[in-house]
Amino acid sequence: MNRKVEVDGARCRLWFSPVGWLGLAAGRAGLVEVFFHRQKQQVLAHLRQAYPDALLQDNALLELAIAQLAGYFGGRSRSFDLPLDFRGLSPFAVRVLQALREVPFGQTLSYAELASLAGSPRAARAVGGVMARNPFPIIVPCHRVLGSAGKMVGYSGGAGIASKEQLLRFEQSGGET
Repeated sequence: MNRKVEVDGARCRLWFSPVGWLGLAAGRAGLVEVFFHRQKQQVLAHLRQAYPDALLQDNALLELAIAQLAGYFGGRSRSFDLPLDFRGLSPFAVRVLQALREVPFGQTLSYAELASLAGSPRAARAVGGVMARNPFPIIVPCHRVLGSAGKMVGYSGGAGIASKEQLLRFEQSGGET
């Protein structure tokens, strides 16, 4: 993730999920980032570099995020209701991410369709850039965005396209692991 945000009272948390280790960062304004990778040390190194002053401990928001992620991966929940800190993102990126939050569990759409939903129908390539830098994967479900004709293209989280495919299979099975 490339955005630089001063995070007051930052807290970070590691959590193991079915798609690998998640690193969550939160501040007073909301969740700042979800980063995931198959290796715990990669996630920990990322958090330490991105949030050097953060404490590696829970706060109420991180506890809520973990509970909602556990509900999602446990098949008990299909959406997230968390405050997200969009500071440092362009107005276009915020529009795209907010539009993406409305895409239902288990459904997919193309970059062009998401561009239209975000009010910029000719900005499919720019939407791809926003997806590549989505600071909230899984919670803002960029794995639901496909290339034209339903092609599986690009994913920067976890193990790349393999993680995207795993998340889509999980959702399309109705949330059963």
